[in-house]
Amino acid sequence: MKQTASQPAAARRRTAERLARLRPRVPQRWQERFQAFWSARNPREQAILAAGSAVLALVIGYTVLWEPAADGRARLQRSLPQLRTDLAEMETLAQEARSLSASPAPSLRGEALSQALQDSLAQHGLKATRLASTGDSGVQLQLDKVPFGAVAGWLQDVRQQQRLKITETRIVYVGATALVNVTATLQGPAASPGGRG
Repeated sequence: MKQTASQPAAARRRTAERLARLRPRVPQRWQERFQAFWSARNPREQAILAAGSAVLALVIGYTVLWEPAADGRARLQRSLPQLRTDLAEMETLAQEARSLSASPAPSLRGEALSQALQDSLAQHGLKATRLASTGDSGVQLQLDKVPFGAVAGWLQDVRQQQRLKITETRIVYVGATALVNVTATLQGPAASPGGRG
């Protein structure tokens, strides 16, 4: 029976030792100074000091822990819709890149490329004032007094269908509603190493 009674006492002693190790170690000299300072105060001063310490602890806790966390959460909530939009755009671009890399590059060059571009312009209701080849896979064109929306749509289609990229462009607003003059240089993919495809 004594053995079982001493087991809980030993467990309590081990727990007390663990708790004592967790307590911050304040040097004995500081403890004595604090005790001397505290005992020199009357009960009213002790109450004021205790309340002031509690308020100070709350203010420090708020400014160090609560406020930064709340501000960070609010900032994240404000930026989350933009981040989701960016993610959706990146996923769309990645999908587009995969589809473009999977599709073979068109083999149009020279006059065939110029004719394909004229046909594409006509599909968008546009007509080039000037369309000239600038090499094997490049074209320079000029469009005068055309709707900007039609030009933007055409450039997007040409980029996707013909795999052309805009190497140089100049867009000038001509004063009428959404009408622009466009001068652009488009460059196609380079010829394959095995010859022209």
